[in-house]
Amino acid sequence: MAMDLFGMKKKTERKMMANGFAKEPAKIPNSLSKNFNTQEAEQNARKVWTISPIDTKSDLIILYLHGGAYMSNITTGHWCLIEKLISKTGATIVVPDYPLTPEAGYKETYAFVEGIYSRLIAEYPDKRIVFMGDSAGGGLALGFTQQLRDENKKQPDQIIVFSPWLDVTMSNPVLERLDRADNLLSIAGLKNAGQKYAANLDLKDFRVSPVYGDLTGMCRISLFTGTRDILNADAQKFRQLMKEQNISFNYFEYPDMFHDWVIITSLKESLDVINKVDKLVKSL
Repeated sequence: MAMDLFGMKKKTERKMMANGFAKEPAKIPNSLSKNFNTQEAEQNARKVWTISPIDTKSDLIILYLHGGAYMSNITTGHWCLIEKLISKTGATIVVPDYPLTPEAGYKETYAFVEGIYSRLIAEYPDKRIVFMGDSAGGGLALGFTQQLRDENKKQPDQIIVFSPWLDVTMSNPVLERLDRADNLLSIAGLKNAGQKYAANLDLKDFRVSPVYGDLTGMCRISLFTGTRDILNADAQKFRQLMKEQNISFNYFEYPDMFHDWVIITSLKESLDVINKVDKLVKSL
């Protein structure tokens, strides 16, 4: 088992170095199409899905930003998590196929997400909007919201992130130890992906590394992390930042859990996260 996990880590690193990930999103499972309202639209020739319960009365919209180091697209695991979240919360979830690196950088990704968010505000002025994302999607949600705050634009009502990628510099001194414990991600692979996504931007700019940003005036943030995740060190750093800047936040740390475990919805820890998310969004 350990050798299999080590092999997975090396395979992931090679894909990051060679841009070897699938660029097409995984197909929506039949259970989602059968049991929920599923609408498919396009923005800039890329797909945007809106999925909701058939008989929904919820006033909650979740903008879900998938992970994948900004270079891998939506996986079957993401769709499974989205299905569980809709079933539990009753929310409408909007899932964009946002531009990926190296074909696109942060500018194109931000512009794409801004277009979707502007449309949601216009179409649903009376509904609550939550930004949610895993890994790179979590970093994107946090960076984009900082930009909204700086531009005096409407923020989401809450941000919820799972195993977020908070610092593309990968310079935290604790990372060397976590690199040995993480069976999926590596410092080298993430550095390569982060540099491609940032393009010519300073790697410590909050838009690609939200841990270096100013969080004052931000909406409530809820962060989920595991102690065997290479990104856990920056999650702990971000927790301290939230505390120092006196913003409303929740921090959930799961012992021995690996990067992005939440998308493996058969795990009891993943189900625990989904139950906590349900309480968080209903407490708005």
